[in-house]
Amino acid sequence: MSTKMRTLRSGLLVTGLVGAATVAACSATNTGSQFGAGGNGAGSGNTNGGDGGNGGDLQTTATVDLDGGSGKGGASQGACAAETTKAETAPLDIYIMLDKSASMDDKAGNGVTKWSAVTSALSHFVQQPGAGGISVGIQYFGLPPGGGAPQCNTTCNTDADCGGPSCGPCFGAGFGFPGVCMGASGGDSCDAADYAKPDVEIADLSLPGVPDALVKSIQSKKPETNTPTAPALQGAIDHAREWAKGHPAHVVIALLATDGEPTECDPQEIPGIQNIAASGASGSPKVLTFVIGVGSSLSNLNDIAASGGTQSAFLCDTGQDVNQQFLAALTAIRGSALGCTYKIPVPVKGTPDYDKVNVQYTPGDGGKAQMLPKVANAADCPASGDGWFYDNDAAPTQITLCDATCKKVSADGKGEVDVLLGCETVVK
Repeated sequence: MSTKMRTLRSGLLVTGLVGAATVAACSATNTGSQFGAGGNGAGSGNTNGGDGGNGGDLQTTATVDLDGGSGKGGASQGACAAETTKAETAPLDIYIMLDKSASMDDKAGNGVTKWSAVTSALSHFVQQPGAGGISVGIQYFGLPPGGGAPQCNTTCNTDADCGGPSCGPCFGAGFGFPGVCMGASGGDSCDAADYAKPDVEIADLSLPGVPDALVKSIQSKKPETNTPTAPALQGAIDHAREWAKGHPAHVVIALLATDGEPTECDPQEIPGIQNIAASGASGSPKVLTFVIGVGSSLSNLNDIAASGGTQSAFLCDTGQDVNQQFLAALTAIRGSALGCTYKIPVPVKGTPDYDKVNVQYTPGDGGKAQMLPKVANAADCPASGDGWFYDNDAAPTQITLCDATCKKVSADGKGEVDVLLGCETVVK
């Protein structure tokens, strides 16, 4: 084997632009006199030469040394086997929990209501072309106890008008004006299990009928309840987690869309709701909580988002075009949730050795490729250095870049992320 070039054997190099990886042939090579000299084994007759000595360290263009193996004198070191496949970003599954409290009927920008602006943006999002790889499900809050259709009327002239003994009494009717059914006030479900049952189950937006089912669901609702945020968020996280258990290779998130503060069901204090979001981010499988806020009473939504692992909420200014702001938030959430999470490519024959997977980043400005070291988990990611981790070391399904690396890679629109199979994993 020449001391000028060495090829990694049995390696598969998966490469592509950041966020849309593709595959090329594996030829992780290096030039220069960076290999130890082979031994001087002499052959005789028709035999190969004697065993060569141990080669020196192979210094890649990154920060990792791969020990050279012993060569067979006179024998050929063939080029590495190459398989062509396509590396894909992990599928994104979103369980939306949408606030349909009465205050969502207040006016927003451009003279439309908050409800109209939000639902229009949602409908546009789920119907947009090229939505393959994104799955969406939806539920609303509040819901009546049991999650079924409301049993009580809200206005009345007599107790009987309310819909039953538990819905009354009728209060304030008279002088030609209707009253209010007291049993309908504050009657939303406080049971997280009701909100864990989707009105429309999570499904791939590219499948026929899925966008239409979501739009039909949205159009059938109206803002008319109070705001039981705690059980709604808990239910969203519970359902997302169960879904993630059945879809381990997917990124599954909860999206809370609301216009203000909780008004019923304990806990109503923001620290208690933060704890619910934090339990999603720290649980297994992990479920991050993204938050979109619409309205003026939004100061605490950043705290909920931060506890849910997503830093801050997306806040829509009702003095401007809420429809466009909400749609932009949905698009940003899609990119943020997926930007640095990748499937582990699988060879056509067999399965990858998860102890022989490496991740490499090549800057788009023509800079040298950088081998990124593996860390144990997200908590072990360096604050400013590079790294990546598996979602589950025992049974990996995803590769995720550490935050600092993700920011660097995401900012480089022409950079490449490569996954190399077949070489010992570089561990930090």
